[in-house]
Amino acid sequence: MGPSEKVLQRAAALLAKRLLDGKMLATKETVTSLEKRMLDALRANFSEEAAIQRDAERILEENKRQTTGMDQRTLLAKIKERLARERGFVL
Repeated sequence: MGPSEKVLQRAAALLAKRLLDGKMLATKETVTSLEKRMLDALRANFSEEAAIQRDAERILEENKRQTTGMDQRTLLAKIKERLARERGFVL
């Protein structure tokens, strides 16, 4: 489970404000529209990460017989890494 909607909104607002105030980003967009784009990007990122987690757990469950006696957390982490790499996602 990712961060709450409130936390994502605060992060997007802070990021947009700092980028614009620090003149790190040259844009004609309003702060509000930039915040919305940042919020959408954060939501998409956490959604993709959750999908990778679910898929990794499913794969681990499907192969439970073959992985008896192995460290399940390590296997889950390695499966997640592989899935993320295949999808071009940075964990």
